[in-house]
Amino acid sequence: MLASSRLIAHRERSPYSGGRKERDINLSRRTRSPLQLFALAMLAVGLLLAPGSAQATGTGTVRAWGCGVSNNGQCSVPGGLSGVTAIAAGALHSVALKSDGSVVAWGCGTGADFGQCSVPSGLSGVTAIGAGGAQSLALEGNGTVVAWGCGGGGFGQCSVPSGLSGVTAIAAGALHSLALKSDGSVVAWGCGSSGDFGQCSVPSGLAGVRAIAAGFSQSLALKSDGTVVAWGCGGRSEDDGQCRVPSGLSGVSAVTAGTYQSLALKQDGTVVAWGCGGAAPQAGQCSVPSGLSGVTAIAASTFQSMALKRDGTVVAWGCGAPAPNNGQCRVPGGLSGVTAIAAGGVHSLALVVPPPACTVPKVVGKRLASAKGTIAKRHCRTGTVGHAYSRKRSKGIVLSQSKRPGRVFPAGSRIDLVVSRGRRR
Repeated sequence: MLASSRLIAHRERSPYSGGRKERDINLSRRTRSPLQLFALAMLAVGLLLAPGSAQATGTGTVRAWGCGVSNNGQCSVPGGLSGVTAIAAGALHSVALKSDGSVVAWGCGTGADFGQCSVPSGLSGVTAIGAGGAQSLALEGNGTVVAWGCGGGGFGQCSVPSGLSGVTAIAAGALHSLALKSDGSVVAWGCGSSGDFGQCSVPSGLAGVRAIAAGFSQSLALKSDGTVVAWGCGGRSEDDGQCRVPSGLSGVSAVTAGTYQSLALKQDGTVVAWGCGGAAPQAGQCSVPSGLSGVTAIAASTFQSMALKRDGTVVAWGCGAPAPNNGQCRVPGGLSGVTAIAAGGVHSLALVVPPPACTVPKVVGKRLASAKGTIAKRHCRTGTVGHAYSRKRSKGIVLSQSKRPGRVFPAGSRIDLVVSRGRRR
């Protein structure tokens, strides 16, 4: 269907309007670009997503899951990919930022290649990335933005505004792109004729922004006072609800935007979700699991929502009927050590950074409390603590240790100690 230029015009109820209005989806005999056909078809069936990206601490490897029957290779992480510091998940592709400032992209299989996996030659010095419906974004160290993909056209989300500079953060939506400038203002572009829901119309006077998120029909801004501003959704805050920020929401530390839902991470480690109203498929993506806490990062796409917990584990919800379930909500068993997450159209990504190795310190001669602190700083663990009398060491001083100083073991390895009881009386 996507390759044909002889599709008839029809009227279909938009899943993004909450069932309150109808939008013409005119796939006429006039030849359209592959991207236009793809995006319009996705608009009709509600599959195109608002992807996410995340920056992490440390470097690691990428894990991917999901893709089910909708596998365009975005779950096939390139062999040997390491030294990754950030990840982003688009509709049907994945992007990784390496510690050397280079970018790697994969996926874009048959019928989904709009050039968003073709990283521009010579791109370097990148500090942040984004992945959208048919575009990829990179923020360079000098505060400028590079975009690629869109099949050479698209809705304009690859056409970075001339002179845009001083950018500190980027976000890639399904049909638009956002940039946050160092002065706290927001710039939006894209939203061509068939994809304009008002998500590119930044509210007049919006300032003091410290984080942004781009969804399908909505844009989000997190202000420095911990409040959230949303715009788009066809110009009506009622449409599906993802633009209708809950009254009194404050103390927010991060935001993310999906197709039908918006999420906020609060400073207390809890998550708030809104949207999924009107005619939106009720796949459970707005139903935050009861008791979820200790969250440090969030991600959202079409039918799933994700949370990264402080202990390095991942929680995902949604993907219920009537949504097509590609397995993106089934977090792999035993997944841990995660420092960043990203949610794509039919897949999920996690950046796994292995804990630093245990390098055994010399603690003989130290007091027990000091020895324990030194052991913990070296990513080791104090094991059994025995006691013995000593003529030379006063009470509470470490007499011996089970592992030789300087040796390297897996993180959390135990070091047993023997501590002086003092002289025998």
